[in-house]
Amino acid sequence: PLMQDRRIRAHYAGQVWSSDRAALDGWQRGQTGYPLVDAGMRELWATGWMPQNVRMAVAVMLCELLNISWVEGERWFHHTLVDADPAINAMMWQNAGKS
Repeated sequence: PLMQDRRIRAHYAGQVWSSDRAALDGWQRGQTGYPLVDAGMRELWATGWMPQNVRMAVAVMLCELLNISWVEGERWFHHTLVDADPAINAMMWQNAGKS
């Protein structure tokens, strides 16, 4: 039950995250400038769904390129996905595109 906002993956220990609200808003709206990410995020907003491989791409964008916490991605996906599952969603975001 704590996975949604507490890390269980060691690779996040000591991570200092960006608090760039404009970057987060652009990611959520599908306005990053990266066509695959933008299309996926717009599809998510319009339909409530996104293919698994695109979910991994947008996770890497948020966590690795924008350096924004996986928690923000988990919250957004939980809010927008029609198939949101608390455990699967949290684990996917803690992996953030890594296996």
